[in-house]
Amino acid sequence: MRVIRDIPYAEAGIGHHGTPRRTTLRMDAYLPETTADPVPAVVLAFGGAFHRGSKEDDSFPTAGRFGPNTAMAEYCRRFAEEGLACFSIAYRLAGDDPDPGTTPVLTRPDAVPMGRIEQVREIMGLPPATPRQMAGVVEAAIDDMAAAARAVAARAAEFGVDPARMVLGGWSAGGRAAVYAAYAEGVPCIGVLSLSGLMAEEDVAAHMAPGGAHPPLLMIVAGEDIAYLRDGAPPMVAAMRDHGCDARLVRIPGRDHWYAAEAMTDAGVTVQQAMRGALRDWTGV
Repeated sequence: MRVIRDIPYAEAGIGHHGTPRRTTLRMDAYLPETTADPVPAVVLAFGGAFHRGSKEDDSFPTAGRFGPNTAMAEYCRRFAEEGLACFSIAYRLAGDDPDPGTTPVLTRPDAVPMGRIEQVREIMGLPPATPRQMAGVVEAAIDDMAAAARAVAARAAEFGVDPARMVLGGWSAGGRAAVYAAYAEGVPCIGVLSLSGLMAEEDVAAHMAPGGAHPPLLMIVAGEDIAYLRDGAPPMVAAMRDHGCDARLVRIPGRDHWYAAEAMTDAGVTVQQAMRGALRDWTGV
């Protein structure tokens, strides 16, 4: 396994409400040793309530009661060692004051869940924000996730990947960005791994045509997850199934939002094993 860091994948706007300017978005590639044939690609986005975290580390040792969560970069490393090309992406955060773009997908920008966002803003010493203000930040993160995936597909030969076997995913805010990039922005992929990343039911209805060709979803949520995630995951998965998506919900009993790859799920396997099983089903690797 080899790592290539800080690969530029897009230019995007920041300073939206102040001095607008452009910034370069980057990603880290975790690639298996050279193989004769192209391998599947897994594009992962970190979590942190759209305020913190990074492509290198979104593990928060003091946030939960059960120890640190596993960082997306660590999942990339582990999956690359098993033959998958993985990409840990950076995306714009609230502190960047990002340009929300021209492809809005949140049908209710005034209904962005604010509980954890408010907690993180307090931790960071930031003033309160409104759901509508945060909606622009969420839209930017979704756009960045979509841009990263499209960049990987466009540079498939360079990375030795098969663009027809791409999976999107992430944890928390990153999982939310991945779900919306796939099902609302329409980024081509063969599956989505969402670790506690929700899509609102009204957005499922708005963007997922009943009976359409939707990529399958593995949704993982903790039994003691953040309330809106714990309570919202089952109806989200049910709504996706009603629209023809092969959506699967896996729970982690007795754990909170910050769960490790080794946490045991109600499927009798660890979080990492559940993810790896879905990847094997979708990619054949």
